[in-house]
Amino acid sequence: MADELNSESDNQDRVSRLSTAAPPPVETLPGRRDVMREYEERYGSQKVKDIPRSYSTMRVSDEERLWATVAHASVWITFVTGFMTAGFSVPVSIFVPLVIYFLFRNKSDYVTFHALQAFVIQLLGTVGALALLIIGGVAWFVGLVVALLLMIVLIGFVLAPLWGVVGILLLVTVFLMPFAMLLFGTIAAVQTYNGRDYRYPYIARWVDRQLAGGLLNVA
Repeated sequence: MADELNSESDNQDRVSRLSTAAPPPVETLPGRRDVMREYEERYGSQKVKDIPRSYSTMRVSDEERLWATVAHASVWITFVTGFMTAGFSVPVSIFVPLVIYFLFRNKSDYVTFHALQAFVIQLLGTVGALALLIIGGVAWFVGLVVALLLMIVLIGFVLAPLWGVVGILLLVTVFLMPFAMLLFGTIAAVQTYNGRDYRYPYIARWVDRQLAGGLLNVA
């Protein structure tokens, strides 16, 4: 009987960050007040529906921390193998975090969230950089042609050099995106290994909302 009560208490104490069901009353969860206080301190007076479902790390196991770390650290596989194969390995390596997501989607909310974060940032740092290069390059070329044509009315003599600077900034941005991916992925791997709920800027909130009520809801 005591074991059944302890098991029931453990199930109630587990804080799910993905479930859309209404949570049990605060008084039934011994650690709930601390979690809610953390929400209030982080998000202030935001409306409840706008608050991301941040996950408490108080009950994260060593295995969960390890797999979350592997998901983030796989950015090194994408970066190094992509560099060595001129990008041909990227369509395979970026799916490592997604495989981890499917393995743990019904086992650990913590690993699920971090694996999806890792997948999205790798997707942006590789495929996103390539898309920006192609689309931005086409737009830049069209703008350059327009600037050259405007030289007929002298305005182009000013626009052409400025547009050249824009092209340089575009190339620099595309070049830095994979390195930014690597930097954030490394920081996230270290943080999750130490049991922290690391959140990528902007990406984390989007992933959070998709898991909570979007197509990726795994409740």
